[in-house]
Amino acid sequence: MMMIVRMYPKTDLNKVWHYVENVIAKEKSDVVTPLYSAQLEGMMSVGVIFNVKDPDNIAHFLTETLSKFDECHHTRTISLMKPVFFPIPKKKPENMQRFVVRIYTHPRNYKKLYNYMINFNYPFNLFPIYVSYSLGDEDLVMNIAADSAKTVNNFLKEYIRTLDGVDSCTYYPVVKAKRFAPLEKLIETQKEYLAEKAKKIPESELDESFDWVENFEDYALLTGAFPGDI
Repeated sequence: MMMIVRMYPKTDLNKVWHYVENVIAKEKSDVVTPLYSAQLEGMMSVGVIFNVKDPDNIAHFLTETLSKFDECHHTRTISLMKPVFFPIPKKKPENMQRFVVRIYTHPRNYKKLYNYMINFNYPFNLFPIYVSYSLGDEDLVMNIAADSAKTVNNFLKEYIRTLDGVDSCTYYPVVKAKRFAPLEKLIETQKEYLAEKAKKIPESELDESFDWVENFEDYALLTGAFPGDI
Protein backbone atom coordinates (compact mmCIF):
# COMPACT_ATOMS: atom_id res chain seq x y z
CA MET A 1 0.00 0.00 0.00
CA MET A 2 1.02 3.63 -0.28
CA MET A 3 1.59 6.01 2.61
CA ILE A 4 2.55 9.67 2.95
CA VAL A 5 4.69 10.96 5.79
CA ARG A 6 4.54 14.75 6.08
CA MET A 7 7.44 16.25 8.05
CA TYR A 8 7.19 19.68 9.65
CA PRO A 9 10.30 21.71 10.60
CA LYS A 10 11.14 23.51 13.79
CA THR A 11 12.48 26.53 11.93
CA ASP A 12 13.92 25.66 8.49
CA LEU A 13 12.00 23.79 5.80
CA ASN A 14 15.12 23.63 3.61
CA LYS A 15 16.86 21.51 6.24
CA VAL A 16 13.99 19.02 6.08
CA TRP A 17 14.27 18.85 2.29
CA HIS A 18 18.04 18.31 2.54
CA TYR A 19 17.53 15.46 5.02
CA VAL A 20 14.95 13.87 2.75
CA GLU A 21 17.33 13.99 -0.22
CA ASN A 22 20.38 12.69 1.63
CA VAL A 23 19.02 10.30 4.25
CA ILE A 24 15.42 9.27 3.66
CA ALA A 25 16.10 8.58 -0.02
CA LYS A 26 18.25 5.65 1.12
CA GLU A 27 15.58 4.12 3.38
CA LYS A 28 14.87 1.21 1.05
CA SER A 29 14.23 -2.28 2.42
CA ASP A 30 12.32 -5.41 1.43
CA VAL A 31 9.13 -3.97 2.88
CA VAL A 32 9.52 -0.18 2.51
CA THR A 33 10.41 1.82 -0.62
CA PRO A 34 10.51 5.63 -0.69
CA LEU A 35 9.05 6.56 -4.07
CA TYR A 36 9.37 10.34 -4.18
CA SER A 37 9.12 13.52 -2.13
CA ALA A 38 7.16 16.70 -2.77
CA GLN A 39 6.85 20.16 -1.31
CA LEU A 40 3.66 22.16 -1.85
CA GLU A 41 3.37 25.92 -2.05
CA GLY A 42 1.74 27.27 1.07
CA MET A 43 2.33 24.16 3.20
CA MET A 44 5.15 24.13 5.77
CA SER A 45 6.04 20.48 5.31
CA VAL A 46 7.80 18.03 3.04
CA GLY A 47 5.87 14.91 2.10
CA VAL A 48 7.53 11.58 1.34
CA ILE A 49 5.49 8.90 -0.40
CA PHE A 50 6.33 5.33 0.52
CA ASN A 51 5.25 2.00 -0.89
CA VAL A 52 4.95 -0.49 1.99
CA LYS A 53 3.92 -4.12 2.22
CA ASP A 54 2.12 -3.54 5.52
CA PRO A 55 1.18 -0.32 7.36
CA ASP A 56 3.31 -1.36 10.36
CA ASN A 57 6.39 -1.37 8.12
CA ILE A 58 6.55 2.43 8.33
CA ALA A 59 7.14 2.27 12.09
CA HIS A 60 10.91 1.75 11.77
CA PHE A 61 11.24 4.90 9.71
CA LEU A 62 9.15 6.97 12.12
CA THR A 63 10.76 5.73 15.33
CA GLU A 64 14.35 5.14 14.23
CA THR A 65 15.34 7.23 11.20
CA LEU A 66 13.47 10.39 12.16
CA SER A 67 14.56 10.15 15.80
CA LYS A 68 18.05 11.17 14.64
CA PHE A 69 16.80 14.32 12.90
CA ASP A 70 16.41 17.15 15.37
CA GLU A 71 14.99 19.71 12.91
CA CYS A 72 11.79 17.67 12.44
CA HIS A 73 9.23 19.14 14.85
CA HIS A 74 6.44 16.62 14.19
CA THR A 75 5.02 14.35 11.49
CA ARG A 76 1.69 13.24 10.09
CA THR A 77 1.27 9.85 8.47
CA ILE A 78 -1.52 9.29 5.96
CA SER A 79 -2.54 6.00 4.37
CA LEU A 80 -3.79 6.31 0.81
CA MET A 81 -6.83 4.05 0.54
CA LYS A 82 -8.14 2.82 -2.80
CA PRO A 83 -5.96 5.10 -4.91
CA VAL A 84 -6.91 5.23 -8.58
CA PHE A 85 -4.40 6.45 -11.16
CA PHE A 86 -4.98 7.84 -14.61
CA PRO A 87 -2.60 7.79 -17.59
CA ILE A 88 -1.30 11.03 -19.06
CA PRO A 89 -2.64 11.83 -22.55
CA LYS A 90 -0.16 12.74 -25.27
CA LYS A 91 -2.48 15.46 -26.55
CA LYS A 92 -2.41 18.21 -23.93
CA PRO A 93 -1.38 21.85 -23.55
CA GLU A 94 2.29 22.67 -23.04
CA ASN A 95 3.67 23.73 -19.67
CA MET A 96 1.26 21.71 -17.58
CA GLN A 97 1.77 22.11 -13.83
CA ARG A 98 0.96 19.69 -11.03
CA PHE A 99 -1.41 20.56 -8.17
CA VAL A 100 -2.71 18.74 -5.10
CA VAL A 101 -6.41 19.14 -4.27
CA ARG A 102 -7.60 18.41 -0.72
CA ILE A 103 -11.30 17.85 -0.02
CA TYR A 104 -13.09 17.81 3.34
CA THR A 105 -16.50 16.25 3.86
CA HIS A 106 -18.64 14.07 6.14
CA PRO A 107 -18.13 10.27 5.93
CA ARG A 108 -21.58 9.87 4.39
CA ASN A 109 -20.23 11.63 1.30
CA TYR A 110 -16.90 9.81 0.89
CA LYS A 111 -17.99 7.24 -1.66
CA LYS A 112 -20.18 9.63 -3.66
CA LEU A 113 -17.43 12.23 -4.06
CA TYR A 114 -14.76 9.60 -4.73
CA ASN A 115 -16.80 8.07 -7.56
CA TYR A 116 -17.67 11.51 -8.91
CA MET A 117 -14.02 12.48 -9.28
CA ILE A 118 -13.06 9.16 -10.84
CA ASN A 119 -15.80 9.31 -13.46
CA PHE A 120 -15.78 13.05 -14.19
CA ASN A 121 -15.25 14.08 -17.82
CA TYR A 122 -12.20 16.30 -17.36
CA PRO A 123 -11.40 19.14 -19.80
CA PHE A 124 -8.44 19.22 -22.17
CA ASN A 125 -6.40 21.61 -20.03
CA LEU A 126 -6.90 19.78 -16.72
CA PHE A 127 -6.69 16.09 -16.02
CA PRO A 128 -6.30 13.84 -12.94
CA ILE A 129 -3.14 11.96 -12.01
CA TYR A 130 -4.79 10.09 -9.14
CA VAL A 131 -7.75 10.18 -6.78
CA SER A 132 -7.69 8.57 -3.34
CA TYR A 133 -9.31 8.39 0.06
CA SER A 134 -6.89 10.00 2.48
CA LEU A 135 -8.62 10.39 5.87
CA GLY A 136 -5.50 11.95 7.35
CA ASP A 137 -5.09 15.68 7.01
CA GLU A 138 -7.95 15.64 4.50
CA ASP A 139 -10.77 13.24 3.57
CA LEU A 140 -10.08 12.86 -0.15
CA VAL A 141 -7.03 13.91 -2.11
CA MET A 142 -6.63 14.42 -5.83
CA ASN A 143 -3.45 15.04 -7.76
CA ILE A 144 -4.07 16.90 -11.02
CA ALA A 145 -2.20 18.58 -13.86
CA ALA A 146 -3.41 21.85 -15.33
CA ASP A 147 -2.15 24.67 -17.53
CA SER A 148 -2.57 27.29 -14.79
CA ALA A 149 -3.71 27.94 -11.23
CA LYS A 150 -6.65 29.86 -12.68
CA THR A 151 -7.82 26.72 -14.49
CA VAL A 152 -7.68 24.75 -11.23
CA ASN A 153 -9.52 27.45 -9.29
CA ASN A 154 -12.29 27.64 -11.90
CA PHE A 155 -12.61 23.85 -11.95
CA LEU A 156 -12.99 23.65 -8.17
CA LYS A 157 -15.36 26.62 -8.10
CA GLU A 158 -17.68 25.19 -10.76
CA TYR A 159 -17.48 21.42 -10.28
CA ILE A 160 -16.24 20.55 -6.77
CA ARG A 161 -17.17 23.22 -4.23
CA THR A 162 -20.74 23.30 -5.56
CA LEU A 163 -21.26 19.59 -4.83
CA ASP A 164 -23.64 18.68 -2.04
CA GLY A 165 -21.56 17.52 0.92
CA VAL A 166 -18.28 19.31 0.17
CA ASP A 167 -17.46 21.27 3.32
CA SER A 168 -14.28 22.83 1.94
CA CYS A 169 -11.76 22.29 -0.84
CA THR A 170 -8.24 23.70 -1.25
CA TYR A 171 -5.47 23.31 -3.80
CA TYR A 172 -1.69 23.70 -3.68
CA PRO A 173 0.87 23.92 -6.50
CA VAL A 174 3.73 21.43 -6.31
CA VAL A 175 6.84 23.59 -6.19
CA LYS A 176 9.56 21.01 -5.56
CA ALA A 177 9.77 17.25 -5.97
CA LYS A 178 12.31 14.49 -6.38
CA ARG A 179 12.08 10.85 -7.38
CA PHE A 180 13.88 8.18 -5.37
CA ALA A 181 12.66 4.90 -6.84
CA PRO A 182 13.80 3.74 -10.30
CA LEU A 183 11.64 4.88 -13.18
CA GLU A 184 10.51 1.32 -13.91
CA LYS A 185 9.40 0.82 -10.30
CA LEU A 186 7.26 3.96 -10.34
CA ILE A 187 5.54 3.01 -13.58
CA GLU A 188 4.95 -0.49 -12.25
CA THR A 189 3.41 0.84 -9.04
CA GLN A 190 1.14 3.22 -10.92
CA LYS A 191 -0.16 0.44 -13.13
CA GLU A 192 -1.18 -1.59 -10.07
CA TYR A 193 -3.79 1.07 -9.30
CA LEU A 194 -4.76 2.11 -12.82
CA ALA A 195 -8.36 3.20 -13.36
CA GLU A 196 -10.45 0.57 -15.15
CA LYS A 197 -11.49 2.87 -17.99
CA ALA A 198 -7.85 3.83 -18.49
CA LYS A 199 -6.92 0.24 -19.29
CA LYS A 200 -8.92 0.53 -22.51
CA ILE A 201 -6.90 3.47 -23.85
CA PRO A 202 -4.29 2.49 -26.51
CA GLU A 203 -0.70 2.95 -25.33
CA SER A 204 -0.01 5.04 -28.42
CA GLU A 205 -2.22 7.77 -26.93
CA LEU A 206 -0.43 7.87 -23.57
CA ASP A 207 2.52 9.91 -22.39
CA GLU A 208 4.49 8.04 -19.72
CA SER A 209 7.34 10.54 -19.88
CA PHE A 210 5.19 13.33 -18.43
CA ASP A 211 5.14 11.79 -14.99
CA TRP A 212 8.38 9.90 -15.14
CA VAL A 213 10.93 12.24 -16.69
CA GLU A 214 14.52 11.45 -15.72
CA ASN A 215 15.61 15.08 -15.33
CA PHE A 216 13.40 16.22 -12.47
CA GLU A 217 15.06 19.61 -12.17
CA ASP A 218 13.65 20.52 -15.58
CA TYR A 219 10.19 19.39 -14.52
CA ALA A 220 10.04 20.44 -10.87
CA LEU A 221 6.32 21.13 -11.12
CA LEU A 222 5.43 17.84 -12.74
CA THR A 223 7.32 15.24 -10.76
CA GLY A 224 5.86 12.16 -9.16
CA ALA A 225 2.72 10.30 -10.05
CA PHE A 226 1.41 9.54 -6.65
CA PRO A 227 0.46 10.63 -3.64
CA GLY A 228 0.68 13.77 -2.22
CA ASP A 229 -0.56 12.37 -1.16
CA ILE A 230 -0.83 12.61 -1.13
